[in-house]
Amino acid sequence: MTSRWSRWTTLLVAFAGIGLPWLFARKALDVNDPAAQAVTFLPAPYAYIIWVPIYAGFLAFALWQARRAQVENRRVGAIRPWFLLSAVLNAAWFAAVAVRHPGWTVPIIFAMLAVAVIMHQAGCIGMAVAGPAEAWLRVPFSLYLGWLIVATFVNVSIELSRIGWDGFGWSPVTWGILMIVVSSIIGLITRFRLDDPILGVALVWGYLAIVVQQQQRPLVSLFAGLAAGLVLLSLFVHDRQAPRSTHSECAEV
Repeated sequence: MTSRWSRWTTLLVAFAGIGLPWLFARKALDVNDPAAQAVTFLPAPYAYIIWVPIYAGFLAFALWQARRAQVENRRVGAIRPWFLLSAVLNAAWFAAVAVRHPGWTVPIIFAMLAVAVIMHQAGCIGMAVAGPAEAWLRVPFSLYLGWLIVATFVNVSIELSRIGWDGFGWSPVTWGILMIVVSSIIGLITRFRLDDPILGVALVWGYLAIVVQQQQRPLVSLFAGLAAGLVLLSLFVHDRQAPRSTHSECAEV
């Protein structure tokens, strides 16, 4: 695919796969889904507003990368194919909900998470950018990956609730705490491995929203608060073990 076709295909697919589904999001999503209300690893509804800066940033990136000035930008070229796939998966997730096959969202969101990690690494999002003009790039991509870690656990929890899985007989509170512990460990490992504090901001946002939503379950709320505090503290720690060779490669864009 030529550079010109690649740039314009990315622009069109981004608006079709990210922009259009959100126009119909209110019709496709049911905030009062009984399966969701039974889940203890569930953030307050306001938390989903994080998609606004994420997708607004993605659409801005789609426009920005289509400019002729970005033809030789290797960082953009590395992100572009994964960004395209991410937009397609986003549309597929909404399609699964719209056609009333919510269980299909589980493999889709796992694929979205895997692509988000690859896209983050391909574009060196968490590392030193080439210049101030590209500094904004890390915000939507970092928030996206961080929030997807939380969203994946939420999605899986809802679908297990939907099919009536009893969780090996464990109580919902126990499962809520387990999800918080496992997701926070994965989130912290990812945050340090990718050397990206902005990714951690999305995690803190998600756990604080769980604190708000789960106030009727004090233990779940407590563990969510502890997870938020732990991730928040990690934002002030820099991973000095991050490979510097990658930083030098990222600077050449």
